[in-house]
Amino acid sequence: MTEQPGIADQTPLNDLEEKLALGGQPDASPVDVILSFLNSEVYIVSSDNIEGVDSQVEPLVLANAEGEPVLAVFSHPSRVDQQYLNAAPNVLGTQGAAIIANIGDELGMVINPGAAYGFEINPEGVANIKRDFKRADGE
Repeated sequence: MTEQPGIADQTPLNDLEEKLALGGQPDASPVDVILSFLNSEVYIVSSDNIEGVDSQVEPLVLANAEGEPVLAVFSHPSRVDQQYLNAAPNVLGTQGAAIIANIGDELGMVINPGAAYGFEINPEGVANIKRDFKRADGE
């Protein structure tokens, strides 16, 4: 039986985490991180389970240091800390681009809250990503 890597594990588990790990480097490109996020499967946690195609979910929203609401998004299911699973036990995978397309105008986003690889984007940053990064297929 193989163990799931814990939240304290510093080893990048996918391309997005590799880009996030490079985020602190002087030659790091924020565009690379954003593109990787948009094209990666990412995970949200919800108290709701998906019942059908038209199911609506209420994803976990946290408050940042300023008390502003931020959507909690995770780069890998193993990055979801137990405290978040206690509040919202369903881990749902989706494309990063779908998160950006469906996030409200007043909501920021935090990638991997409390983990080694992560960052926060304020609502203006989310709006800039929506504006500047159009899908290649025209949607």
